[in-house]
Amino acid sequence: MYGSCSWSAPKHILEKLNICHRHHLRSILNVRWPHGMSNKTLYKTCEVIPLTDRVDLARWTMLGHVLRLPENSPAAVALTYSVDGCQSKPRLGRHQINLFNTIKTDLSNRGFNLDNLNYMFMLRDIAKTRTKWKELF
Repeated sequence: MYGSCSWSAPKHILEKLNICHRHHLRSILNVRWPHGMSNKTLYKTCEVIPLTDRVDLARWTMLGHVLRLPENSPAAVALTYSVDGCQSKPRLGRHQINLFNTIKTDLSNRGFNLDNLNYMFMLRDIAKTRTKWKELF
């Protein structure tokens, strides 16, 4: 799934992607109703993981790459600006679904936050060791 590391789609859209994926897997295996198969059994039989998990993994590895980049690279500068700029007053209106907020949500699910530059530098130190970074996923 090319470019899935930069997707910041809402959960209901990603769930629709999973539903479509399961539908295609069932049609490949020729599994029809009433002889159904649970989703867990389907994934185990096909030896695949849900597409939302693949998207999460791609986003996690991309964040690790960005954190390991030199500090003057464009992606690292953009991340630093986003972290430093989020201290300003929040914008009014509907919550934004963007890549930075999705990454912040991913980090908070793993017990980290990206509220200031100190946390980003701590994450950068963790990401320098790839095995430690992969264990966090």
